Amino acid sequence: MKSSLFRFILLLCLVSSGLIAGPARAEDDEIKKIDRIVAVVDQVVITENELIDRIQTVRSQLEKQGGNMPPADVLQKQILERLINDRLLLQYAAQTGVRVDDTQLDKTVERIAEQNKLSIPEFRAALEQEGISYRKFREDIRNEIIIARLREREVENRVNVTEAEIDNYLTTQSARGDIQDEFEISHILIRTPEEGSPEELQKLREKAEQALKQLQDGANFAEVSASHSDAPNALEGGNLGWKTSTQIPELFNEALKPMQPGDLSPILRSPNGFHILKMTDRRGGTSPLVVEQTKLRHILVKLSEIVSESDAQQRMIIIKERLDNG
Repeated sequence: MKSSLFRFILLLCLVSSGLIAGPARAEDDEIKKIDRIVAVVDQVVITENELIDRIQTVRSQLEKQGGNMPPADVLQKQILERLINDRLLLQYAAQTGVRVDDTQLDKTVERIAEQNKLSIPEFRAALEQEGISYRKFREDIRNEIIIARLREREVENRVNVTEAEIDNYLTTQSARGDIQDEFEISHILIRTPEEGSPEELQKLREKAEQALKQLQDGANFAEVSASHSDAPNALEGGNLGWKTSTQIPELFNEALKPMQPGDLSPILRSPNGFHILKMTDRRGGTSPLVVEQTKLRHILVKLSEIVSESDAQQRMIIIKERLDNG
């Protein structure tokens, strides 16, 4: 997977070649019949029409949120990077057997329609009225589910919790006698290269400082995220949702402890880059931690040369009856 991240070739420089002069041009000009290739991810291509379509979709979403558009070149760069990253993840998912069948997809689409208080026919008509193909919408949802499952699986594969760690956690929480605070946070990332020069790092830090200054002056966090952040959810406003202290890096934990809803963190430095956090809300409680534990015992009747499978089954039936009868 890691090596795949470097096996894409950008065939056209979008900004310098004027592939798309800006979102307005994508709306005003007729899409060219010859669909040019803008990038190749392994053996899968990303076309100009795909890029234009995604830009229009994102612009529509941002307009509905009432936010200002990021600069055209920033929007193009972020969307192309997202398309490339998604293709790499989907290729890896296909190679490792992560799939979503039509039945699972149908249930998800039905749930989305229900959340919008629409039947499937009504939902389909609403999509088409917005200029969105129902077939393409389904495939986009399928891809989102696949990517989400892939990420969940990768996290699960890396997490190995021992019995000792569980016991230690329960002991610690019981001693505390309360529930962990939860934070609703938003995040901006200014990514830095692994071997960046001092000049490059200084320039990126200045970009982070500029973003923080805009936020301190009252700018909308979602708008600053869309125009500055390199995080995967930058175009969605950078919201990370509710997180407990165990779900976020220690660097973030230390910054969040003294913060109150509405506060901004200072610029935080990690190996990935510069971070800015905003605490939207926080909650916690003093209720005791209740942990339900179950003790299990089992009886095993081993098969042997003198105990056949049928003998073992019969013995288990007799034992079960005795247990049921006390």
